[in-house]
Amino acid sequence: MRRFTLLAVFAGFAAIGACGLALYLYERPTILRVAVTRGADDQQVLSAAAYEFAQAHEQIGLKLVLVDSLAESARAFEDQRVDLAIVRGDIAMPVDGQTVLIMRRNAAVLLAPAGSALHDVEDLKGRRIGILQTEQAGRPDNDQALLDAALTQSDVPLASVGRAPLTLAELPDAIERHDVDAVLAIGTPGSADLTEAVAAVSQAGHGPPVFIPIAEAKAIAQRSPNLESVEVLRGAFGGAQPKPAESFDTLGVSTRMIARHTLNNDVVAELTELMLNAKPSLAAQAPIANRIEAPSTDKGGAVPVHAGALAYLGDEEQSFFDKYSDFIYIGAMLLSLCGTAIATLASRFKRQQQTDLERILQRLLEIIAAARAASRAETLDELEREADDLLAKALAHDFNHALSGSRLAATSLGLSQVRQAIAERRIVLSAPGRAPFAPRIVAE
Repeated sequence: MRRFTLLAVFAGFAAIGACGLALYLYERPTILRVAVTRGADDQQVLSAAAYEFAQAHEQIGLKLVLVDSLAESARAFEDQRVDLAIVRGDIAMPVDGQTVLIMRRNAAVLLAPAGSALHDVEDLKGRRIGILQTEQAGRPDNDQALLDAALTQSDVPLASVGRAPLTLAELPDAIERHDVDAVLAIGTPGSADLTEAVAAVSQAGHGPPVFIPIAEAKAIAQRSPNLESVEVLRGAFGGAQPKPAESFDTLGVSTRMIARHTLNNDVVAELTELMLNAKPSLAAQAPIANRIEAPSTDKGGAVPVHAGALAYLGDEEQSFFDKYSDFIYIGAMLLSLCGTAIATLASRFKRQQQTDLERILQRLLEIIAAARAASRAETLDELEREADDLLAKALAHDFNHALSGSRLAATSLGLSQVRQAIAERRIVLSAPGRAPFAPRIVAE
């Protein structure tokens, strides 16, 4: 019985420990490494998200891996140094990346100083374009892919258009000195960086700039699926005189958060939900977070959407019970079988104890009979030693718990009768022997 109890206690503690370990592993947050360009708006957004998730003890945590450019972010993803990456469709887009979120949609804004004769992409032939360098792109030549696509669509030879990388600080002087005829700035319409660029051109040109549309943006997007058509709305860049004065179409590209298809679907679904739900609070710290949106759930896109994000967006997420119902049912069946087996073993063990007690009682009765018939003191000594062994066995820890009140009384009575029978027989055997009775003849 002691052994069985110890095993039961050990099994109980093992079960509790296993449950505790499972709960710890389940509750422990999943930390996702995400590559993001150093100093970009995305770093500010994701830093705020990482802090909020940690403060709320969410099941998802973010660890930012800072890189120098969007191209380096894509390389970190391809080298499997990160789980997620912030990339742009026209800059070294990884072929195995799947979209989790659209961080923002960027527009290629071509504009010239006030009074310029440039009105269409075809007019750029033989001109010099200043390409505004952005921190998100990292290198100035990265933004030229959009310009090349627009020029190719309009049959403008690429070599006929000069290029000059410019920073925002260099832009006004370059326009005033006529070093460049137009400027290409890529960013989110209405964002601070793009609005400042438009304001700089307006100031340097002493009037509202001329916006050059890329009218064939939709056709270009069909040929290059990583690109898209974007409409820049009237007044997107503010001003007393709306800039632009009329809405126009231009070429655009999305900045995305991507994940590898092997990343757990449940993890991606939860990340998608957390990021979308956190937009208002994130936007209070980084206004660009308002541009975060869910990707299209249409199948067959140039950059496929991760299955986890699709599950959340399509409201196809499985609950805990849905995901693990089979394991719960099987576990319940196994626990039931284990419980039945333990109960059966315990019952058999108890019956075995009862059988042993019955044998002890039966042997005590036999010892009483043997003691009354013993002819030698040595036999009584052996019977008494056996009775002592039976007493020790009956009172052992393994049998104590099986002794009911009636059985305890029966055992005590049997042992008492044994000792009494042995004592009485000792008295008989130790008495002096008597001579055989012989009748005496009395003489007359």
